[in-house]
Amino acid sequence: MFHLSPNLGYSNPDLKQVRETYSPSSHLGPMLNLTPSLTNRPLDETLPSWGVLILESHHGPDFEMEFRVHDFVKVLYVISGSGSVHVGEDRYEVSPRDMVVVLPGRKNRIEDSPNSPISCYVLCVHRSLLTFDPQAISALPLGLLPRQAHFAQRIERRLRRLLYQQLQNSPLTPLAMVSNGLEILSLIANHRVEKTEGLADLSQEPGVDEMVAYIRHLDTHFFEATTIDEASSSVGIPRRRFTQLFRGVTGQTWLNYVQELRVEHACKLLETTDRPITSIAFECGFAELSTFYRAFRKMRDVTPSAWRRSRAD
Repeated sequence: MFHLSPNLGYSNPDLKQVRETYSPSSHLGPMLNLTPSLTNRPLDETLPSWGVLILESHHGPDFEMEFRVHDFVKVLYVISGSGSVHVGEDRYEVSPRDMVVVLPGRKNRIEDSPNSPISCYVLCVHRSLLTFDPQAISALPLGLLPRQAHFAQRIERRLRRLLYQQLQNSPLTPLAMVSNGLEILSLIANHRVEKTEGLADLSQEPGVDEMVAYIRHLDTHFFEATTIDEASSSVGIPRRRFTQLFRGVTGQTWLNYVQELRVEHACKLLETTDRPITSIAFECGFAELSTFYRAFRKMRDVTPSAWRRSRAD
């Protein structure tokens, strides 16, 4: 059972209460055009009945917080300022783009640095939403996550989306918030910082960690890849530097790497399904069928149809 506010339910009047209570500031975007309201006390973390809450907290110069314990997963994302996040007996120094995960039952509090009050997003997801998988909570990391620009941007975009959804007076708001809240936890649970083999000569160069994280993401999201300009922008690295680092890590150009991933996936679908070639091309991320045929012939020396026939023989 949730131990949540009985006054925050699924009806439109109750959604209106959530919107008014937890209205975000101008960090959501220019369409709101609100001035952040400073607080010297931590915000109320009472969850609505659907079990997901997103807060945007801007600390005043006299902010103070006592330890608190809760039965939900909390994710703190620092927007600005600096300080410490205490989780149990551990203390984590934080600055912009840092994330700290607090698991249910762990006492925690935020302590701002002098003259550098913290602004942060606070995502709260009730543990009852994770009961479908007994290993879900234990799969989440505890404490400060390794900082990587690309991963932080992905999380921040989703937190802003949650803020927007929380403002909507819609019957679908609970469903949208639960699905997106769980997606964020899934991304965090699967986030790993590992050095790629063969990177000894690059490991000390700026941007390599971000590039490795981006490539690991690309390996399973190649169908979303669009242009190299958008890719470099998502990592926060200038295009020329992005190109150099990408080739240094993979030994290939960005376009060749992406197309190889797409063609490899297309080969699996051609071999294991009877789906039309047009459908397979689009699923693999090719916007034009002619581009798919050119890339496939370049990398496999045959057409997609010939590849399928050869595997059926």
